Amino acid sequence: MSLSIDLSERPASVDADIVLLIKYDEETSSAAHAFEIAAELIRSLEDLDRVLTQSIDPKLTTALIIEDLEKSSLKVFLKNVLKALPDEALRDGDVKKLVGHFLLKGKYAAIRWLDKPEDEPRRIGDLTDEIARLARETDLKQLPDYPAPNPHRLAQPLDRFQEAKKRFSENESLTITLGEDEYSVQLDRTWLPSEGIEPDEGEKELISEQDQFLIIGKPDFFGETKWSFRHGKKKVSYEVTDQDWLSEFRSGAYPIKPGDALRVRIRVRHVYDKKGDLVESSEEVVKVFSVIEGETEGPLLI
Repeated sequence: MSLSIDLSERPASVDADIVLLIKYDEETSSAAHAFEIAAELIRSLEDLDRVLTQSIDPKLTTALIIEDLEKSSLKVFLKNVLKALPDEALRDGDVKKLVGHFLLKGKYAAIRWLDKPEDEPRRIGDLTDEIARLARETDLKQLPDYPAPNPHRLAQPLDRFQEAKKRFSENESLTITLGEDEYSVQLDRTWLPSEGIEPDEGEKELISEQDQFLIIGKPDFFGETKWSFRHGKKKVSYEVTDQDWLSEFRSGAYPIKPGDALRVRIRVRHVYDKKGDLVESSEEVVKVFSVIEGETEGPLLI
């Protein structure tokens, strides 16, 4: 974690994704009061990031680090940092930017949703759907299956953010800059999202399927490893569980060569615990429809 503090009046030139500007009443409140609120807001945003990353990869972790502080009222500059990148594809520089952009958009959507007036519907399902849509727009997995956050898990950091808003006095304000978007938070809207959600019971399983064309990289002839494919520009590995097709393939019915492709059906399975955390995830080829002959020659490896 890097930390530098600039107490000059002049705005600091820092590389920050998020800026929290807390304007407090110096006559009735202390700087400690503003720092305590800032700490709670940062913790709620970190918790929210943990929920958002579930839609990309359950093992992906991030952190918010303080890049700088500015004396004018209290201005905190934060940087979103990706910590654990379990998928090799996620380590690409452009992919890191996409993940960071998604996290900013997700937080912005959540903060705006919390400020909905009482006469508008406050359905948390609307927010989870929007977060899933933002995850799909990244196209990181090149699959349409980006699970929406569990409402109960999502409500926890949102409740914490709302509780932090309650600590502001009447003549104080909070402005949050997320990337290029600046937003003035409505501090009088402190309703708790968890109060409008029905109790959750037990473990949940979500399954979806999609048809794709996959270029063959390395087949599994003996049933001991996953097949290697290329989908678009991304390398992927799936277990093929279509036993009828596998039997025909291993008997020589489908001679394949580099550049050939399979038209397949992929099944994606997600299992959530009662807290809403993703505890298990799997992707497999459950049906092979056909082999599409390519024109490439060379070794049978990507």
